[in-house]
Amino acid sequence: MMTSATSLPRARSAPRYPHPGGSTAMEVNLNYRLGKLKKMGLLRGVWLDCGCADGGYTEALVAWGAARAIGVDPEQSRIDQANLRKQENEATSGRRPGLTEYHCSTDNFPLSDASVDAALMNEVLEHVSDETATLREIRRVLRPGGHIVVISPNRWFPFEGHGMQFLGRDFGFPVPVLPWLPSAWSSRVMAARNYWPHELRDVVAAAGFEIELVDYVLPVFEYYRWLPKSAISAYRRMMPLIEKTPLRKFGVSTLVLARRPLEGADR
Repeated sequence: MMTSATSLPRARSAPRYPHPGGSTAMEVNLNYRLGKLKKMGLLRGVWLDCGCADGGYTEALVAWGAARAIGVDPEQSRIDQANLRKQENEATSGRRPGLTEYHCSTDNFPLSDASVDAALMNEVLEHVSDETATLREIRRVLRPGGHIVVISPNRWFPFEGHGMQFLGRDFGFPVPVLPWLPSAWSSRVMAARNYWPHELRDVVAAAGFEIELVDYVLPVFEYYRWLPKSAISAYRRMMPLIEKTPLRKFGVSTLVLARRPLEGADR
């Protein structure tokens, strides 16, 4: 599916009550999400992990087939944790040094133009102060024809995982039904953005990318274990079947795969 960046809606303002987000690099979730990218044939070349947190996905990108991975995050404490993880991985696995690197950065990455083959924004875009600026900076460092994968909260999922702030109180747990309420009200209390699938697609396209795929990411119930252990095990076995049905629309996140246009088609 191809979408032009012409006449698309502008990106939305920053969340009123910003939430820093956290790492989703738990074993089951990480394997499930990177498994999707593996099936798409994307895990090769040099990757940028934008909003890398403590480096869980950055390190895993290399383990899953990327030639090299570069993580950027605005919080120095997370970059420090990522470098510790890198050192431990190199020491315990015997991995050649230099396959991953980390930088503390916001929207001005210390990378050359067209220097990476692919980029990952895994549960990150909903937190940034300026969606368009961040996406255009990724576009700058992405080679022509290179891919970007954006995974962000899906408003069809009936819980807002980042919580909310209401009447001066913080509710830091998944809030039911909040994503389904009108944006004019819900955006005032949400701690992070939440997108209808077409909204996420259009924000990515408006930054100058060609949309190739809009897909969904199911919950794996690894952090919030809302079901009995036996039910979670049965559900995970059924996930490949669920992803072939209309029920996938209610996944916890939307996945948008896009690419920077080739030279000559670039805008």
